[in-house]
Amino acid sequence: MTDASSGLGPRATRATRWSARRQLAFAGALAFLALARPAAPQQAAGAESAQTRPLLVLGIDGADWLTIDRMVAGGDLPAFARLRQRGRTGVLRATPPLLSPIIWTTIATGRRPEDHRVLDFMVDLPGGGQAPVRSSDRRTAALWNLFSEHGRSVAVVGWLATWPAEAVRGTIVTDRVATRLVDPAATEDPLAYFPRSRSAELGALLVRPQDLAREAFAPYVALSADEYEAMRKSLASPPGTLYKNPLAHLAVTLAAVRSHARLAEALVKPRQPDLLMVYLDGVDALSHRFVRDERRGATVIEQAYRDADAILGRLATVVRPSSWILVVSDHGFYPADAGVSEDPAELAGPATAWHRPYGIVGAIEASALASSPAPGPPRDAGSVTPLDLAPTILHAAGLAASLEMPGRVVDALLPPEAAARPVVRVRSLEPERRPAPQAVPDAADPGLRERLAALGYVGAGATSSLGRLNLGEILYRKGDYAGAERELRAVTAEQPANVSALLWLAKAVRAQDRPQAALALYQRALALEPAGDVLVEAVELASRTGAAPVAHQMIGRFEPRPGTRADAALARGILAASEGEPRQAEAELRAALAMEPAQLGALERLLDLLRAAGRPRDAVGALERARERAPESAEVLALLGSALLAGGDAVAAEAPLTRALQLAPDSVSVSLALARVELARGKDADARARLNRLPASRERSALLGVVASRAGAWEEAARHYRDALAKGGPDRDVLNALAWALHKSGRSREAVELLDRSLALDAAQPEIRRLRTELAGPGGS
Repeated sequence: MTDASSGLGPRATRATRWSARRQLAFAGALAFLALARPAAPQQAAGAESAQTRPLLVLGIDGADWLTIDRMVAGGDLPAFARLRQRGRTGVLRATPPLLSPIIWTTIATGRRPEDHRVLDFMVDLPGGGQAPVRSSDRRTAALWNLFSEHGRSVAVVGWLATWPAEAVRGTIVTDRVATRLVDPAATEDPLAYFPRSRSAELGALLVRPQDLAREAFAPYVALSADEYEAMRKSLASPPGTLYKNPLAHLAVTLAAVRSHARLAEALVKPRQPDLLMVYLDGVDALSHRFVRDERRGATVIEQAYRDADAILGRLATVVRPSSWILVVSDHGFYPADAGVSEDPAELAGPATAWHRPYGIVGAIEASALASSPAPGPPRDAGSVTPLDLAPTILHAAGLAASLEMPGRVVDALLPPEAAARPVVRVRSLEPERRPAPQAVPDAADPGLRERLAALGYVGAGATSSLGRLNLGEILYRKGDYAGAERELRAVTAEQPANVSALLWLAKAVRAQDRPQAALALYQRALALEPAGDVLVEAVELASRTGAAPVAHQMIGRFEPRPGTRADAALARGILAASEGEPRQAEAELRAALAMEPAQLGALERLLDLLRAAGRPRDAVGALERARERAPESAEVLALLGSALLAGGDAVAAEAPLTRALQLAPDSVSVSLALARVELARGKDADARARLNRLPASRERSALLGVVASRAGAWEEAARHYRDALAKGGPDRDVLNALAWALHKSGRSREAVELLDRSLALDAAQPEIRRLRTELAGPGGS
C-alpha cells in the first residue's frame, strides 16, 4: 500500500499563451523591454501597485501544520490562527532528499537542485577537504539577485547558503552570522554582510547565547540557578562537547532566532525593502534535539512554535500594512510516535528520516495578520512545491519568471492585483554565474567545520560531501536512471566503501532492467556492511528475477547484528513466499514482527500474503500492535485500514484511513481506500466527490463505474469500466461489470462477448457462466 510520489510508504533508508505565435512574440518582447529597466508604477483599481506593495517571505525551517493546527485548536499561536482564518494556506510538498540547503535554495531560485547545484551542507574543495556550502557554489540566480537586477531593493537575513554575501541593491546578512554567535572571541567576518559598511551596525543587534538571562529559558525549561550557571559554562566548551548539552544547544538556537528577528525588524527601517526574506531555524533545530526527550521535548518544541508565531505577528505590525506576506517551511517534522527509528540528532544522514515531506505555505496581507478586519474568507492554496515559490513571488512583484523555472505561479498565493494580471515568461532573467573560487578564506577554518560537525551538518569523520550522492538520488527519483547511474558510479569510484552510494546505484541499475548487475552491487554492499535493509532489497530482487539460489546464498552468509535480526527474518519470509511456501513465509514475517512490531516491510508483506489467502482479518492483530508502537505512522494506519476494509469491516476501517490521509494528504492509495469505505457505507455522493479529485487510474475508473452503476447511469458506467480496462489490461471483475452495464444498456450481444473473455481468464465462475447462458438466449453458444 505504497505511494511512490507521496509521503506514504516506507521511508528512504540510508542510504507551464498566447494562442497565436505573433501574440507570443509580441508579449515576450514587451516583457523583456519592461524588465530592462525598473518598472513604472501602475495603479490597479482599488489596490496598491505591485511596484509599491512590499513582499515579506518568512521561512520557518521544519514547521508543520500538524503541530500548528493542534496548537491553534488549543487557543495558541494567534498569528498562525489569523493566517489560517483569513489568509490562503496550503501544503508545501517537497521531494527527497529533504535537506534544508537543497530545498531553501530551490525556493529562492525556482530552479531544480540539479540546476542550482546546492546539494548538501558541505562542498568538496579542489585541493581536498570540505567547506560549508557557499553562495558562490550556487549556479543560478536567487530572488535577491533578480530583484536587484531590476531595480528593486532587497534584504535577506540568515537564508541558507548565502555566504559570502553577494552585492545586491540592499542588505544581506548571511547564514554564517548565526554559526559564530557562540564564540565571543570570533573576529568580524568581512564576507558575512553586504554592504560591509553595515557590519558593525548590524552586528550590534546580535543576541549571543551568553547574553541570555535565565528568564529567557523559562518558557522552554525551568532552570535552577545551578543548572543555568552550568549551561553558561558549557557554552565555553569546544563545539563537540557544547552541542551534546541539550540546554547549550537550546541557548545557541534561541540566540540565532532572536538575532534574525531583531535584524529583520531593523531592516524594514527607515524604508522597507521591496523584498525581505528571513530564515528561522528554531522549530527544526529544537525538534531534532528534543523530539525524543519525554520529559521536556513537547514543551520545548511547542515554545519554538510560539516564538515563530510571535515573530510572524511582530513583523506583520512593523512592515507596511499593505505588505504581502508569504510564510513557508521546507518540510514538516514527524512526531515522536510516528515510528521513526533513526537518531533525530544525526542531521548529516539518518535524521532526515524525521523530515515529513509536507511543509507549510501561506499568504496574507500584513493588515489582516495584524488583527485588522479580514479582507475576505480563507482560501485553500492546495499543494505547492518548492519550485512554485520563486515564480509566484516574481509575479507578485510585477516581474516575469524565466522559462527555465519549471514551477507554476500559484494564483491562491498572490495579492489581488497580481492575480488579475496574466502570467508572462521570458527566456532568462538570470545573470551569468561563474564557478566557485578556488580558495575561500575560511575553508580550512577547523573551528567552523567542527561546529558544523557537532551540529550534525557533516559527519564527524567524513572526507567528502554528500552532494554528488544526493544528486544521484535526485536524478533517480525524477526517473533519470542513466543520469543517476553516472553520478553514483563517480561516487563509488572515489569512495568504494560508500554503502549508501552502492545502494542507490543498485536501485538505478535495477530500474534499467539489469538485475544481475544490481545484485552484484548489493553483494558488494553486504560485504562492506551487513545492514538488514541491504539484505531485504537484495533478496527481494533475487526472488523476483528467478535468482533464488543467490538469495539463499546471501541469507546464509548474512550474520545478523543487533538491530538487523528483524530484517533477516523479513528477507527469509520474502524468499519463502517467492518459492511457494506461504506458511513458512507467514511464520518468518510474524517472527520479524515479534522482534520489531512496527516493521513496515514485514507488515505490508504479511497483509499481502494473508489477503491473497483470503484471510486479511488475520493481519489485524499485528497491525493493531504496530499502531500501539507508532500511533501516528501514516503507513501503519493505512495498512490497518486496508486490512479492516478487506475483511469487510468498512466502519472500523474509516478512522485509521482518515487519520492516515491527514498525515499523508497526497496519498492516492489511501484516498481510493476511503472511497471504497464510502461506497461500502452507501455514501455514493461522497465517494464520487473524492474520486473526482484524484488523478486518473485504473482503480479510480473502476470505482467511478460502481458509483454510476448504482445510480442506474449505465452508459456512464460502461465508459468508466472501458477506461479501467484500457489502463490495466484484462481483469475478470471489470469485464463482468462492463458486461452487466452493457446488458442494462440493451447491448446484450456485446455483454456476452465480454463474459466469454472473463471466463477465458477464470473458468471457475458458475454465476457468470449462468448469466452468459441467460444473455445468449436459446441456441446461444
